[in-house]
Amino acid sequence: MTTITITSTKGGVGKSSLAAGLSVLAAQETRQVGIVDLDESLGSLSQWWALRGEPAAPYLIRREGALADDVRRYAAIFDWIFIDTSPYDLGVIEEAIKIADAVVIPTRTSFFDAMAAKQVSDLCREHKKPFGFVFVGYHKSLDDLARQTEDALSAFGTAFRTKITFDRCFMEAPIHGKAGHEMNAKAQAEMTALWREVKELAASAEGGGE
Repeated sequence: MTTITITSTKGGVGKSSLAAGLSVLAAQETRQVGIVDLDESLGSLSQWWALRGEPAAPYLIRREGALADDVRRYAAIFDWIFIDTSPYDLGVIEEAIKIADAVVIPTRTSFFDAMAAKQVSDLCREHKKPFGFVFVGYHKSLDDLARQTEDALSAFGTAFRTKITFDRCFMEAPIHGKAGHEMNAKAQAEMTALWREVKELAASAEGGGE
């Protein structure tokens, strides 16, 4: 089983959308996919899952105790588990990083997002977890800001090659219980490319990490 944590200490960067999208793509390869929603204040991923209905892949894992115990309990059942966190509880974020095989850190093209991403990358290095930054809500008009943000992030770690372009499909899809890429061909191509990179990152963990 491979566990992927999607996290940031900044809200509104697309954590839940990425968790939903990646888990749906994983479920196209194996139905043994679980998701964990650690954002007790909003529960966006749980709400998305309830709206999605059948089929029950990915499967929402109900918390019963400590996160590490919950994940270990499902180790024999699932091939993949995706963890979505709140941005507000650093202790919970650290717990989710410690249990992960690899960490995806979404960010937007701004100084504040870069600083939030750095905070998470510091925890990843502390716990020796491979990680990657992914730009979400990208637009070609922000190329210069994206380059500046990527340059700033390069001191902390590596960004995925794939950027997720801003599109209304990511806002509309949850209403229909879908992931954004299920409603838009361009988003489909981008999310599929990102999923390939996430699998490569997870494979690096199996090979000894960064």
